[in-house]
Amino acid sequence: MDIEQRELSKQVTDPRPPTPDPYMEDEINLLDYWRVIRKRWKIITVIFFTAVVMAAVVSLLMTPIYQAKATLMPVESSGSQMSAALRSLGSIPFVGSMVPGGASGDKLVAVLKSRTVAEDVIKALDLITILFEEPQDEPPTLQDAVRSLSEITAITDDKKGLISIAVEYKDPELAADIANQYTVALQRFLSENALSTAKRNRIFIENQLRKVKEELQEAEEAMKRFQTDKKIVAMDAQTEASIKALAELKAQVTAKEVELGVLRQFATPANPDVVRMEDQLRELKKQLAMLETKGANPEADAFPSLSEAPELGLQYIRLKRDALTQQTVFELLTQQLEVAKIDEAKEDIAFQVIDTAVPPEKRIKPKRTLIVMLAGVVSAFAGIFLVFFLEYLENMKKREEEEKAA
Repeated sequence: MDIEQRELSKQVTDPRPPTPDPYMEDEINLLDYWRVIRKRWKIITVIFFTAVVMAAVVSLLMTPIYQAKATLMPVESSGSQMSAALRSLGSIPFVGSMVPGGASGDKLVAVLKSRTVAEDVIKALDLITILFEEPQDEPPTLQDAVRSLSEITAITDDKKGLISIAVEYKDPELAADIANQYTVALQRFLSENALSTAKRNRIFIENQLRKVKEELQEAEEAMKRFQTDKKIVAMDAQTEASIKALAELKAQVTAKEVELGVLRQFATPANPDVVRMEDQLRELKKQLAMLETKGANPEADAFPSLSEAPELGLQYIRLKRDALTQQTVFELLTQQLEVAKIDEAKEDIAFQVIDTAVPPEKRIKPKRTLIVMLAGVVSAFAGIFLVFFLEYLENMKKREEEEKAA
């Protein structure tokens, strides 16, 4: 009894209001929230089920999208860090600015994303009529097709060095065809446009060999006509030896000039190999001049000077020397061409297809379960927000009525 009197006297003497209990406030607030939700639970339920049903119907009406994926792996050649077919991409139109100086996978991805490869895929599969099935105000162009193709294609390079080409489209077979066609277009692009060092060497030697072959045929025909007209069957053995020695030496000079021309395509004049080959070429030319003029070369004394031969023999010697020279050069260039072909074969493959794209059996879009779940969660929050908003409006209306009544 004394305690109650003291509490009562304290309340009378202390003008401050009693401190509210925070736990009691939270309990009251939570209970208020629950009362509001329970009061209008029908609104939340209607919104929830309406959203879920609509999401399910819409997801069923959406066009199924399938994803087909092809996987590539860059292949390093034995002569370089990467297949040398990518070394000269910087000079190729539409691609040079896109090719970075980094890893081989980055370069292949840049080529796959180029407009040139996309146009190749579109033309090969006639995608313009497929991607634009619906009537258009204006006829679709190749650029429109490239843009549409880039929207359904994703080309990525993972950390393991593998490149994936993923195509998403409503037709699973066409999606697989597009992904596989990208690999074909990439190989065609590299074969036709990216000139490696070995390929340039092979083309250069082939051109030289073609010229030498024509010159050899002309020399042989000239010698044949001379023998037929002059009725010459054989010459002196010593003269034959002189012709053979001159021909071999001259052939070595010609072959060395071709080899030096190949080296100068990718080496500077100050390169040690270029300097060494130029010294060798000068020495061979010096020996050839000494042998032809029979100067101070002691070996030249074993052969008769061309000027000492009779006029008829001199003509025969010159014709046969030219024929033998062209024949020797032809043989040397043929050997160099075979070596260049072997070097080029090592650099032919820039990538290897790990997995070809196959028509997918399951769709990747739409994800109906996820769509329905998201619709349910969002609609529940929206319904709760709506009922609290309605409760707020109702309370505001009551206050206004009370104020008017007061």
